[in-house]
Amino acid sequence: MGVIKKTRKFAQVKRIIGQRDARLKKNQDKAVIESKRKSKDELVREIPQVSSSLFFQYNTALVPPYSVLVDTNFLSLTVQHKLEILPT
Repeated sequence: MGVIKKTRKFAQVKRIIGQRDARLKKNQDKAVIESKRKSKDELVREIPQVSSSLFFQYNTALVPPYSVLVDTNFLSLTVQHKLEILPT
């Protein structure tokens, strides 16, 4: 019969909570104060909504060199079939 090998137990010490652990009472208080301060500093930004009609019409804001609209499906098909874009 063989001898059963025992695994060694390394670094068995009592664990201590670190100074910056969020579970400590003083750190929880600091977090509450900091979150209140951040909420005061936070700006509410209103972004104007772009009209969806530009989806169905060409975009007039396009200027050279981007004056041509190319459909991505068309582009991928031409690449797959090794066709030139301009003649097709």
